[in-house]
Amino acid sequence: MADRILEFYDYKDVIENRKRPAHELVIDHRFPMERWDKIESNHDVNMNEAEIKRKFQLLKKDSSGNHNLLKSRSCERCIKTGKRGEPMGIRFWYSGGEDWLENIPQFGAEAEAGCVGCGWYDFESWRNALNATLAERQ
Repeated sequence: MADRILEFYDYKDVIENRKRPAHELVIDHRFPMERWDKIESNHDVNMNEAEIKRKFQLLKKDSSGNHNLLKSRSCERCIKTGKRGEPMGIRFWYSGGEDWLENIPQFGAEAEAGCVGCGWYDFESWRNALNATLAERQ
């Protein structure tokens, strides 16, 4: 399964958009494990590409940095404070705002809705929305 995910993303980390060797990549669950209410079941080895894209992204892990660790710390902070992540200190959310919405549970499958809009949850969508917002202002 890991090989299929790496190949699907062409071995590119989503943040730097750079092709890397497999040992410098981490397959990241978009929805952080800190918010799961139970252990995730084994993934279907025949998972289709849409499901791979919905569940995973590739983050770098090399001698100059570990984006997965940065994401984990940001998610832990969000759980403690209710303030959503700011990748690289950029205060932008493509859906919602800085605060975790009170009507969304903190944990469990329904909590994933609270992650949507945060750059750490889906960096590609975050970057595309940020670029579109900047283009509108020109």
